[in-house]
Amino acid sequence: MFNLIQASKIVALMSFVIGTTLFSLFFYLSKSNTLLIIGLIYVIAAILINSILFFANLLMSAIYTENRINHIKTCGILLFNIPIAFIYLRIILFF
Repeated sequence: MFNLIQASKIVALMSFVIGTTLFSLFFYLSKSNTLLIIGLIYVIAAILINSILFFANLLMSAIYTENRINHIKTCGILLFNIPIAFIYLRIILFF
């Protein structure tokens, strides 16, 4: 259980850092099409991995009630990347 919570937090942080790095490089390298494709592939992979961890934490919160709050907080941390990704996408589409 504890390993799932820690792994989920690390994955959420890494998703944010990698996504922000790709976003920054996209503008730094003059809106590179190659980087855009890499970014889209990354977003698909990040959605898949974060979704699996989100549902695993949700399931564990239902099974292990003593750690329910920790699992739900971790779900919130995983969900925090969604609005950031939408903001990045909106900036890329409008600039």
